[in-house]
Amino acid sequence: MKKRYLILVVLVASLMVACTSMNELVAFSKCDFNFKSVTDVRLANLDVSRLRNYSEMSPIDAIQLVSALGSGKLNLDLTVNVNARNNNPTKASLSGFDYILWIDDVQMLDGSMEQQFDIQPGASVNMPMRFSIDLWKVLRSESRDKILNFGFGLATKNADVSRVKLSLKPYLRVGDTVTKFPSYITIGGDKIMPKKK
Repeated sequence: MKKRYLILVVLVASLMVACTSMNELVAFSKCDFNFKSVTDVRLANLDVSRLRNYSEMSPIDAIQLVSALGSGKLNLDLTVNVNARNNNPTKASLSGFDYILWIDDVQMLDGSMEQQFDIQPGASVNMPMRFSIDLWKVLRSESRDKILNFGFGLATKNADVSRVKLSLKPYLRVGDTVTKFPSYITIGGDKIMPKKK
């Protein structure tokens, strides 16, 4: 009898945890999201935020960039900063998310990222997300000059952040159980999910 009672208690406790997790995940999906900025942009590991185009590079920077071009890989690294405000009466939480990163309505990258965020009611948090894109791979049909201009154009301080969109499908992990939100939340740009090209 005691064993059955213990099993029942464990099942009820598990159900309560699952319900709480789902509520926190739903609360996260209902947060107000504001696409803040794109920062820490590096092209072929060069800090190019101070440059408007590749003609302004120093000779040393140019050698590094030419070396990257010769390797057949041209990484664009950037941090996307999103502000999330929880106007819900319950805490909003997530353990990570599946993501799709779009630039100029072109799907640049997709994957999953493990990051824990907890937002209390009435509070807001900045969610910095670091991405690395191989421009050669994604824009392989474009010319070298167009690919370089793409990278430098995004890196400048006056870059139009509306070029960047981020689609997130948040999930919450409790023990071995992962609960995913059923659809993507798209943040940035015009907030309309573009089609993959």
